[in-house]
Amino acid sequence: MSQISDLELHRTAKAIEALELKKSQLLREANEVETELCYARAKHGRLANQNSPIYRLPIEILSDIFMEVQSRQQIPGPKAMHVPFEILASHVSSMFREVALGTPLLWTTILVKVRPRQLLARKVLEWKLARVQAYLDRSGSCLFTSSFDIVGPFQVDQILNLISAHAARWLRLSISIKNPPAATLEIWQALHSLCAPAMEHVSIWLSKLAMGGHHLSDTDCTPLIFRGGAPSLKFVRVSGMALGCLQPPLALVETLHLSGYPLSYASFQTMLDGIPNLLNLSLHRMNIINRPTDSTPIFLPRLRALRVCGNLEDETTLPHRIFRTFSAPVLESLVLKDFDAFDEQMFPTVHTLTLHGCPFSAGEMFRMLRAFPALTTFRLDESLPDILDLLGMPEGPSGKPPWSKLHTLAVTDMESADVGLLCDMITHRQSLATPLVRLFLDRRSRVVLRKKDRLEWLQKTLQVDRHDGIYSWPPDLGYEDNDEGFWDS
Repeated sequence: MSQISDLELHRTAKAIEALELKKSQLLREANEVETELCYARAKHGRLANQNSPIYRLPIEILSDIFMEVQSRQQIPGPKAMHVPFEILASHVSSMFREVALGTPLLWTTILVKVRPRQLLARKVLEWKLARVQAYLDRSGSCLFTSSFDIVGPFQVDQILNLISAHAARWLRLSISIKNPPAATLEIWQALHSLCAPAMEHVSIWLSKLAMGGHHLSDTDCTPLIFRGGAPSLKFVRVSGMALGCLQPPLALVETLHLSGYPLSYASFQTMLDGIPNLLNLSLHRMNIINRPTDSTPIFLPRLRALRVCGNLEDETTLPHRIFRTFSAPVLESLVLKDFDAFDEQMFPTVHTLTLHGCPFSAGEMFRMLRAFPALTTFRLDESLPDILDLLGMPEGPSGKPPWSKLHTLAVTDMESADVGLLCDMITHRQSLATPLVRLFLDRRSRVVLRKKDRLEWLQKTLQVDRHDGIYSWPPDLGYEDNDEGFWDS
């Protein structure tokens, strides 16, 4: 085999080096061309977009369109959009992004949602902090709302401290935390001395600890958060452990919702006595204990609407006895859920009664019929069909049926067997000169009536309207309350 000379090896090495250099230059040129191509495509896309009719709209109108679309987004739930509309809009095009970022009202709803699988990510807190900061910056000087929906041991103090720096424009706060080993202390530390002059709505739910809760003493009804002041606060919901540990100022509150916590009667009385402007009160599976036998009813001079949810699975609680604790001379609306008993008591000013999951016996129903002489609107579900039969029967010397002033009925989840009861009652009340004028039906009830060929007859007899069986509370709230859990099973 012939010997390869050093000169030949040197020459091929030089050739390889020259080719590699040429390749590097070509790749660099290709990258430059690719960059220029991307820029040209982007420019072409922007120019093409500008020919689209929507881009001919004034920015102000496009901004209003964004606001309208955002307002029509679904309520958060299993089928809701995972990416908020404002984020989607800002990623469509450079112009859309410019309009979105230039519309502060698009960024006034701050949602912090964390699920256990997200806690495995190393930078989940950094991501949440960055998003919250972006919303705070982009919302400018607008009032904003914040919502925390957290399952698992997620630290909320840093985010709350970040938001608290903008407390002057904080409008609504919602916190829902399940399995919160340290959340109570973190929330208290972030909010206990804060002043929130624009805050109108506070809703806090913390799941109970495994060891259970304690009963509040008479001195525990002082504010524990927002002690710097919340002069605009009108709506308060405190549930679970939050009722015992994170109570906001209540003196100016008009709507109060208490849920899922054992409360002594003394604390309950102290709390309500300190809310002179209370208009709406909601009690969800509350256990008011240790009421003295000689106690006088709690006077609620302005209370207009009362909701009470019992617990049919707990025989130790007697929710129907809660009415003995109140004196509400101008009460107009009463909602009862999961009741199986009704005390002998009068509600002379109530004109709207709603029953949900109340399987009253015959005796309970007769007591209820006597209790509401001024009733004009009655709402019920499938749990009490026999009441329909009673509403069509004449009683007493007058020959009038019960609730002679009744003109509006709402029915949900009607069963096929109850169609005849409903139609007969409507016919009988017409013949007794106490006719119903308006009937609300949910989808299931309309389907059942249609299958029985009675829906068309009803529509010819009185005004029939649709509703979903869920009643907003209070009716004049004016915004979506995504934490409403009163109707949940």
